[in-house]
Amino acid sequence: MTDRCAYCVLARDDAAEPFGGWIHPDEHWLVAPGEPATTMPGALRITSRRHYVDFADMAAAEAATFGPLLSALDRALRATTDAERVHLVSTRDRVPHFHAWLYPRPATHPLRGTEFLNARQHGTPDIVESTARG
Repeated sequence: MTDRCAYCVLARDDAAEPFGGWIHPDEHWLVAPGEPATTMPGALRITSRRHYVDFADMAAAEAATFGPLLSALDRALRATTDAERVHLVSTRDRVPHFHAWLYPRPATHPLRGTEFLNARQHGTPDIVESTARG
């Protein structure tokens, strides 16, 4: 953990909860909805508690729990957002700390794949929070 990393600061015990609060905090992962101004309703950010950047740097316990966490979140997003697909994105370029985003895409959305992911994303605080708590 480093004080210079914005995501490490989120993992500290004395840190304020992010918008919408933690949906799933455990010993390895913190899951929260994204900020409404920059994230679509239902999108979730999975952040590692420990500071590392790449998949290859995951400890065995982190790697063992990441897949099951993705599966559980995928099922929950499909149930609460009526998503046809849940896209997983993890570039770690802007914030060099391991994190991944899940973006639910409804069947009715006109865009698919990277076109969907590249489209402007936003929501309103009440819609983002109600979707996250769905």
